[in-house]
Amino acid sequence: MLSNPNLRQSTAKFVMAGLTSAFLFVSCGNQPAEDKTIADHETLIVSTHGKVMNINLEQNKVQWQYQSKYNPEGNRNLFSLSDDLLIQPFESGELVAFNLNTGKILWQEHILGGGDGAEDAVATADGQLDTAFVNTKKPLFMTQPLIAENSVYISSTNQPQSSDVPAFYNFNKKTGEKIWVENLPTVFNLFKPVLHNDFIFVNSAVYLNMYSKNEGTSTSYGVFDGADEFPNAEPSQFVKPIYAQMQSDSKNLYVGDENGKFYALHFDSKNNLPVSDVTDPNNTFAKNPKLFKWEFADPSISSIQEDGRTYIYDDYILAAVNQKDKNEPAIIAIDKSNGKLKWKTELKGIEEWRLIGDKITATNGKLIYLLDTDGKITLTIKTEKQFAPISNIEIDKNDDLVYATEQGIVKYEVKTKKFVVILKQTFKKEYHDYFQVKYLMKK
Repeated sequence: MLSNPNLRQSTAKFVMAGLTSAFLFVSCGNQPAEDKTIADHETLIVSTHGKVMNINLEQNKVQWQYQSKYNPEGNRNLFSLSDDLLIQPFESGELVAFNLNTGKILWQEHILGGGDGAEDAVATADGQLDTAFVNTKKPLFMTQPLIAENSVYISSTNQPQSSDVPAFYNFNKKTGEKIWVENLPTVFNLFKPVLHNDFIFVNSAVYLNMYSKNEGTSTSYGVFDGADEFPNAEPSQFVKPIYAQMQSDSKNLYVGDENGKFYALHFDSKNNLPVSDVTDPNNTFAKNPKLFKWEFADPSISSIQEDGRTYIYDDYILAAVNQKDKNEPAIIAIDKSNGKLKWKTELKGIEEWRLIGDKITATNGKLIYLLDTDGKITLTIKTEKQFAPISNIEIDKNDDLVYATEQGIVKYEVKTKKFVVILKQTFKKEYHDYFQVKYLMKK
């Protein structure tokens, strides 16, 4: 439970919107797992409405596809890639590992919200999980898994009023065996976990939890953890829910909140923060600014964009934010050495955006933007309705843009300024769904 009534109200407000909206997340660390992905052919991976597709861009055909029977109405989870592995969570609690080239299911798990306790299920006559029962449990996952070394880490959520238990899971990457499970403090576990100095961090509403990666032990890192001995004290927490994708460069952990405020946390060799009095009720993120290397706040920013997406590029952190007294959102760059704003670029709406190499793609559903990493808009493309993006925009090996529309997969040829439909397929854009595409070059 959140001990501050204002935080409870803020979090409840978030969930009413968040459980019906799209949150998009991003890979953590310096080298995204996607950079190590092995594709047998030039590929576009597509995930939408509980379906995963491998599209062969050399032959412009569907190589393989999978449809979850429990999630045809939508799925607010993103897949992760590593080597030849594609791992896709579903709101129904399914976690499926595919060979990304063949579509073969290597392993699959299905959680039911029991956390580290017993999980009861209702089955049909053929021994399968009852669909109506599964629907009462949704959403069980609403995030993106972290693939690190031989493990897959993922946090679960639940309906806020549910008695089910949200948890943090570690599955064996090769077999799907459940290695350990730790319960989480809230159901608001919407972002990809982060590996930092051999520990795994999870942001859960206003709480920041750290776990040993092999044992799953919830570990103190030098902030107040004596709330049981001080019943009137609040546990260590941030002022606002930290609803942004955390990032790590192995030196610092970067954390953002829902108002677009960012913090840098620098840990010592023992993974403790510099002020390490765990018995001091004032040694919390909300009360002790000495815990942070720096704080970033801009009075012109009202909130972070609802996708919560962030990136590390070179010496700065990228995020998309909403601005006070303005209709235009902006993409910002924060100097990660000192927390100062490096640049801000306003756009006429941002529904999807990505950092791809040294370029940024963004779209508001009508316009497509291409930016460089200095924040300069290098290309603006106006799309007609049949070519309007409903997914994020990817960049292929020829620097052309690839994305999904309601009619199929489209390529925009930058040199010829032409739109080309490369695969006809009916897709739907809905609020209750993440539409994710990922371009992979042939290795």
